[in-house]
Amino acid sequence: MNRALTAAVVAIVVAAAGAAAWYHYSRGTLNVYVEGDPDAAVYVTVSSVMLHSESGGWVTVSNSTRTVELTPSPQLLASSSVPAGNYTEVRLVIASAEVTIGPVNVTAEVPSGVLKVPIIGGGLRVRGGSTADLEILVGPHLVTTGGGRVILSPVITAEQVPSP
Repeated sequence: MNRALTAAVVAIVVAAAGAAAWYHYSRGTLNVYVEGDPDAAVYVTVSSVMLHSESGGWVTVSNSTRTVELTPSPQLLASSSVPAGNYTEVRLVIASAEVTIGPVNVTAEVPSGVLKVPIIGGGLRVRGGSTADLEILVGPHLVTTGGGRVILSPVITAEQVPSP
């Protein structure tokens, strides 16, 4: 009976270690950064970040709402564990955008509220057990309508950058 108990404990420990190793190597850490070089201060509130997998389907990186200022220095937008694989597109759901023009803060509209960004340079490759960094470069294009509305229709690219 003592041997049976020992064998059962060893089997459970081996199974748990195998499951932990599989999980570790089937997923990687992804850091998503955003940066821009606007003529005016632009603040974007992102409520969701998703990736499109080469094998099909969308993977949610974050559903946390975060406001970032578009500056020439990369700002961390999201960090998460994602399935290892190749990704071709990133989708940002924009909750709001604000532009400072002179001394005035103005709400900017983002058509559709979603920015779909192709990942250039062959896409994003996330390896199991490692960290990948994705940088989204936003060239904000601001349009002021005759009615005083400001529309943010940026030129955006995303690419994998070396992790530090």
